[in-house]
Amino acid sequence: MPPAAGIRSTKRSSMPPPAVPDDLIDEILLRFPPEKPELLVRAALVCKCWFRLISDPRFRRRFRELHRAAPMLGFFCTERGRWTSRFVPTSSVPLPHAIRGNWRAVDARHGRVLISTSRSSGNDLVVWDPVTGEQHRLPKLPEHMYPPRYLLGFYWTAAVLCAAVEGGCDHFDCHRSPFLVVFVCTGPTEAFAYVYSSETGEWSGPASAQLRSARVHLNVPSALVGNALHFMSGKWGRTKKILKYVLGTQEISLIHLPHKPYNRRELMTMADGSLGFAAVDGSKLCLWSMVSGTNASWAQSHTIDLKTIGTLPGSLTIVCCMDGMAAILMGINDREFFVVNLKSRQIRKIPKGRFAYPVVPYMSFYSPALGAASTSEGPREGSSSA
Repeated sequence: MPPAAGIRSTKRSSMPPPAVPDDLIDEILLRFPPEKPELLVRAALVCKCWFRLISDPRFRRRFRELHRAAPMLGFFCTERGRWTSRFVPTSSVPLPHAIRGNWRAVDARHGRVLISTSRSSGNDLVVWDPVTGEQHRLPKLPEHMYPPRYLLGFYWTAAVLCAAVEGGCDHFDCHRSPFLVVFVCTGPTEAFAYVYSSETGEWSGPASAQLRSARVHLNVPSALVGNALHFMSGKWGRTKKILKYVLGTQEISLIHLPHKPYNRRELMTMADGSLGFAAVDGSKLCLWSMVSGTNASWAQSHTIDLKTIGTLPGSLTIVCCMDGMAAILMGINDREFFVVNLKSRQIRKIPKGRFAYPVVPYMSFYSPALGAASTSEGPREGSSSA
């Protein structure tokens, strides 16, 4: 019976809402924050269509190209009272292969981690991918290439990087591409550098330079600017100089830091691609960048008043920086870690644990548990796609 005149029917339409076009869903999912991979996992579990979309390699490639800067998924730090490192995730999705044995993280870049399995020297290095679990053990340095015995121990450091650092790679997805490891060691008056190539499987060098008081601190990750690696020199945070190694020319030199009474300074690659460092002065996070020119000069580029963006302990020190993106601070008394986002000016507190300095951040794009693409089984636990 039709409704009476002037009375609107309250019966709801049985017609389903119009479907959202796949290309619109694709554009929405592409804008998910890369530092929260758990959001893509939840979206992939909505339906088979979304699962296939997110698992598609073309989607992952576009996701990297859109966001460009790889997010920090966590950091490796030394367990208090022990020599070994452990992984501290900064998202709710841990890396599937991040648990290892007796080793220590030395450096991380382009999706790889360089670890040392020896307490006394850098002659037992392994390049490891914590997403896939793949590892590559480096050969020992030949006997005739050993530096003098007194150069070993805490006066060496190393860095891992993509072999195409001088061009030909955007580093969006170079986990399985060739890589280089640069090993640097110093004595009172001389520095040595050796380079390992995964393509040749051999060490080159050594390159050497006569320097004065260039002790390299093992516990500080390097900064990559263009085709040059930079290592903070000094001991136990009392840093005065930077050791620079140029790939290709194998040139080794020292860069002097500005005379400021900071307890600790940490190197970083600035957002504009220049070399910089960060330091804590009271309640302020100070960012410095190197001014281009023939003579090394520095200028303070930014100052962040930490009191205005969050509640932090009264005594802080900086322990690590990530390429113009974030800085990790540590409370000196209670040993708690705080991640400061340099762009959003937000602070995130890391749950308290047995964590201690040094800290090596791990940055990579990661799509967890999406290995069973376009199958009726859905995602399998433990599968991953970098």
